[in-house]
Amino acid sequence: MKKLIAGMLTAYSILLIGKPVLGCTDFRLTAQDGTTLIARSMEFSIDMQSNLRTSTQNRLFTQVTPDGKSGISWKAKYGYVFLDAFQHDFAIDGMNEQGLSIEGLYLPGETQYQTIPTGHENQGLFYLNFGDWVLGNFKTVDEVRHALPNVFVFSQTVPGMGDMVFPLHFAIYDATGKGIIVEFVGGKQHVYDNEVGVLTNSPTYDWQVTNLRNYVNLSPYTPSPVVIGKLVFASTGQGSGMKGLPGDISPPSRFVKMATMKATAYQAKTANEALNVAQHLINNVDIPAGFVRAMHDGKENVETTQWTIFKDLTNKIFYYRTYGDTTLHAVSLSKLNFSEKSARLKMPIADAQYILDMTDRFQQTKAS
Repeated sequence: MKKLIAGMLTAYSILLIGKPVLGCTDFRLTAQDGTTLIARSMEFSIDMQSNLRTSTQNRLFTQVTPDGKSGISWKAKYGYVFLDAFQHDFAIDGMNEQGLSIEGLYLPGETQYQTIPTGHENQGLFYLNFGDWVLGNFKTVDEVRHALPNVFVFSQTVPGMGDMVFPLHFAIYDATGKGIIVEFVGGKQHVYDNEVGVLTNSPTYDWQVTNLRNYVNLSPYTPSPVVIGKLVFASTGQGSGMKGLPGDISPPSRFVKMATMKATAYQAKTANEALNVAQHLINNVDIPAGFVRAMHDGKENVETTQWTIFKDLTNKIFYYRTYGDTTLHAVSLSKLNFSEKSARLKMPIADAQYILDMTDRFQQTKAS
């Protein structure tokens, strides 16, 4: 009954607010000690009511195609943790016990999922189970890439969510730092090596990479003064080498900004330093309520950064923070039991602001 009510409320919220607004940012960092760390922000105009869940080894998944036939089925080799959305048990973002990671980001106006060819129904994979399929079956990006031609990723609506089909593309990384982008455009799979280590939203990944050519002038160094006649024109301050760096929150601008900042930030030495750098970088695309709005059918949609996650793929630690509580929370996968007979776990992600009172930390000083 609780699931039914939650589904009805979700469907009502989507209908009430109209077309949802969503924009996400995702990037990879590699520390000098070899640590691979992934950062990702989730922006949405509807409260996603996300929970952090676990999924166990040997968990059975079955698929039903749009025409009612049996699709692909599998038993998960690996356990994993993931964030859900709208109380539905789908992995939209997660990491498995081998350090393989997946993030689903919006790709509106571009995404068209695959049609299952006649006779290949047993290869049909529901798009919202794509994350579960990746996390449950594979250890490395190469394994995922090898298996992708064997599935046809189809779309259909979900009970309790109206007629919504979410247009998604996916960033997949493993513990070695290798990454790929998977998009579904024109009814076909498109797989790209993620050499830049960044993903946002529309347009497609290949367009975003090409667009970086428009910003090759950007530099972390302040330009030298220019002399014109007897006048010397110096920069008004530090940072003018980045003149022209996009400052808005549109997907192309966020892609350029993250790619540039990631490329110019000093490389972290350790996992902890990488986590610190990642937080500073992702803060540049954080969205407070009211800063990004859209009007649909006379209704105002307000997008916020609902949650931000950091995944240490080397040490298997899943960090998260939320809009209401920017304190970093950590879940260590090495401390979780993913065996087949273990219970699946679930917890709402914290959203009440936590403040550490430091008043009693004062110490008396000697009189000067």
